[in-house]
Amino acid sequence: MMSPRIVVTGVGVVSPLGIGIDAFAEGLYSGVTAITSSPRFLNSTTAEMGEFNPAPWLGNKGVRVLDRGTRLLTVAAQMALTATGLSQDPAGEGDAELGMVCGTMFGGVHSIASFDWTGLTEGPSYVSPLEFPNTVINAPAGQAAIKLKLRGVNSTVCGGLASGLVAINYAAEFLRFGRARWLMAGGMEEVCDEAALGFNKLGLSSPTCSVRPFSRDADGTAAGEGAALWMLETEESAEQRGAEPWLEICGFGQCNDAKTILGFDARATGAIAAIEQALEDAGTGVGEIACIIAGASGSPTGDAMEARALRHVFGDHLLKVPVSAPKAAFGEVMGASGAFCAVAAGLALQRQAAPPTAGFTSTDSGLLISSAAQAFSGEYALVNAFSCDGNNTALVIRLWKK
Repeated sequence: MMSPRIVVTGVGVVSPLGIGIDAFAEGLYSGVTAITSSPRFLNSTTAEMGEFNPAPWLGNKGVRVLDRGTRLLTVAAQMALTATGLSQDPAGEGDAELGMVCGTMFGGVHSIASFDWTGLTEGPSYVSPLEFPNTVINAPAGQAAIKLKLRGVNSTVCGGLASGLVAINYAAEFLRFGRARWLMAGGMEEVCDEAALGFNKLGLSSPTCSVRPFSRDADGTAAGEGAALWMLETEESAEQRGAEPWLEICGFGQCNDAKTILGFDARATGAIAAIEQALEDAGTGVGEIACIIAGASGSPTGDAMEARALRHVFGDHLLKVPVSAPKAAFGEVMGASGAFCAVAAGLALQRQAAPPTAGFTSTDSGLLISSAAQAFSGEYALVNAFSCDGNNTALVIRLWKK
């Protein structure tokens, strides 16, 4: 029995480049970057949303109790539901076959830290009961499900920088097994005091406020934020309700090569294995990959590892495949970065052009990168998400073809 084909029928995106898929695509393909010196956090390089009002998408009722990260995720989910005609009746019970899988590194870490700090410094009687539901890592997905009447599968995946791609594969597997009919999958992350401080203390942030993936003068990355979700379902489900798929999920690979809590494996053992698994799972060779959306973030060691992995897998053919590193535009969105890169890959296939790598000048990595969009002709794209904690993932998607 053949496994059902898993397709993408809609998307929701909230990002510093733009809110909504059209605004995100316009920002991404314009070649601009949202990365700058933080207006909120001293001595920090970030890509932030600024003040974010969810009311135009969610209304005002029940929004006050949602923290920033949950608002980002819930708005992205509402966009995906609206785009696919699956929005639930607010007065109804919701569909038991409609759910969400969210990838994240930290969830609502600011809510967690604030709640705990108040309890420790002022005493348990001074913490707010309204804030307690936001103090677990799966709170954003759970709160979004309550707000939007999602009664189906609700899971939160934490796999470092690879979380978003792991969430997409997790959802695809649930659909193949018949455990759900519709699942939104992707990731969410917020820029907050804790994230900005962590990036600075670990020396991850670019001191020049310029993220330059694969560049000779790369000097660090920038904390980004937002939410990106795909609506996934089977081909049969899409046909039954007259929905036209955009893309197909074809192959996934995952390998862990952790040696330390914070450090990429320079040999790229896990990254190579993940890419090769994804290609094998999709039944494609390197010659069928029309573009590559890299997970490179401006980290000299991480970018070098990814370049090594690509050279090993693709060999001489790599010089014929356009590569884009979109984190130069929207920053390192941590657990959501794989989901953002997947959305960028989908746009690339639809437009038959790899997005610009913002601010790119030169490289000695052996990759075909440009600060302008690169045209190509083909149906398959490879998406990478490699994490400094050893989680390595790769996803192969295809432009929808009956």
